[in-house]
Amino acid sequence: MALLRNISFQALATMAVAIIAICTMTRAAGAEPSTEKLTDYPSVLYVATPFAICFGALLTETTVITDARCLHPFSNGDGASDKVSGVLDPSYLMVGLPTVNISATMHNILLSTQVFSQINQAESRAATFFGLVANYVDNSTFYAVNTSSVHAYYPQSEYDEASEQNFDVGVVTLKRAIPKSKTVQLQLDDLEANMDGLSALSFATPVSTNDPATLQNLYQGIDLTKVKITPISSLDRSSCDSRYMDAYKLKNMKSFQGHKLPNNDSPVYCSSFYDNVTMCTEDTSISITDAASGDNSVNLNSTILFVKSGSSIRVVSLGLPHAVEVRSDNTSSCSSNGFVHFPRTGIYTDWIGWVSSGSIASNGSWINKPLTGDIIADFVTGGGAASLFTPYTAMLASAISALAALGLVL
Repeated sequence: MALLRNISFQALATMAVAIIAICTMTRAAGAEPSTEKLTDYPSVLYVATPFAICFGALLTETTVITDARCLHPFSNGDGASDKVSGVLDPSYLMVGLPTVNISATMHNILLSTQVFSQINQAESRAATFFGLVANYVDNSTFYAVNTSSVHAYYPQSEYDEASEQNFDVGVVTLKRAIPKSKTVQLQLDDLEANMDGLSALSFATPVSTNDPATLQNLYQGIDLTKVKITPISSLDRSSCDSRYMDAYKLKNMKSFQGHKLPNNDSPVYCSSFYDNVTMCTEDTSISITDAASGDNSVNLNSTILFVKSGSSIRVVSLGLPHAVEVRSDNTSSCSSNGFVHFPRTGIYTDWIGWVSSGSIASNGSWINKPLTGDIIADFVTGGGAASLFTPYTAMLASAISALAALGLVL
C-alpha cells in the first residue's frame, strides 16, 4: 500500500482544497504540545514491521490494537510479491516496549534493512527484517507476534481518497503476555465540539533529519522512549461530516467506495487546525512522493487520539490522520476552516471483539465474553480473507457437503 501518493485537486470555485497525510498535528488554539515519556502511557507500545513503526494499544495482556495500514502495507496488484501482499505474516512483525534500549536496537535493525526504491524490492527488505526479528524477540523489550489480522473490508477502500480510513483497524496477538500491563478503553460515543482532555500522541520530534528520503537518517533522530502530546480541538459530528462531504464531493456520509460501515456510522472524527499551521502551499495541486517512485523509508505518521482515563487512556482513534487545507484563493494563507480527520476506531467493536476472542463492553473495555450468532459476520481471518458466519452460509456449506458425498461436486 502506498502510504503517501500523488494527490491532485482542482480549485473549487474560489476554494482550493488539498488533502495530505501528516506527521504534525493540529492543536487547540493557545495549547502547546509537550514531549513526554512513553512510559507515562503504559498501555501504548510499538508495532514494528519491515515497512512501518506504528503505535499500538493493549486491549489485553496479549492483544494489541493498531491500524490496518500498519499490518497491510501492500495489496495484490501493487507489484509487491505475495509474501508481503495482504496481511503481513506474524513472523514479519514484533511488538516493542519503550525501554531504554529500544531506540538503539530499532536503529540497528533498520540500518540492516534495505532501503528500496521499487515496490518489487519490498520482499528483500522484509526478508532482512524477518531474519533479524528472531534475534530480538522474547526479551524485556520485544515480543513475538502470534497472529495478525485486519478487517476484511479494509482492502476494498484503501486506495479511494474519500474512503481510505474506512475499516482501518488491525489486531495482533502476542506469543507471551506483557507483565504488569495496563489496558485501554475504546471511545464508543461520538465527540462533542472542543471535547475536554482530547489529545494526540505521536512520535517525538527528531533531533536531526539529514535526509528524509533515507530510512536510516530519518529514523536516527527519533527517541522511541518519548512521544509528543498535542491538545486537540474536536469538531462536532455535524461540522465534521459537512466539511468531509465538501472536501471529498460526497452526497452524504454513506456514499463510500467499498462495504457499508457498521450501523452506517461516519468513519471519521475531525479536529480543527491550529492558527499558525504552516503546511499550506500556494499551488492548488500538491505532489507527494509516491511509495513506488522514491526511496521508501519507515513511516512515522502513526497517531493515537485519546482522552486520559485514570492511569490509562481511552482510545478515540488509532491510525494515520489526514489534513484538509482550505484557502479562500490561491494566494491566501490557510483559513481557519481547514480540518484534520482521523479514523474512527470505536465503530468496529464487534470485529475487534471477535478477532480477539472476546467482546467490547459498553464502557469500551475488552471482556472475556466471546461473540456468538449472526453478529460475527463480515469479519476477517488471520490470512485476510472474509469469513461470513451466518445461517445461510452454514446451510450452503451443508448442501455442498451433501452434494460432495453423492459425487456431484468436483
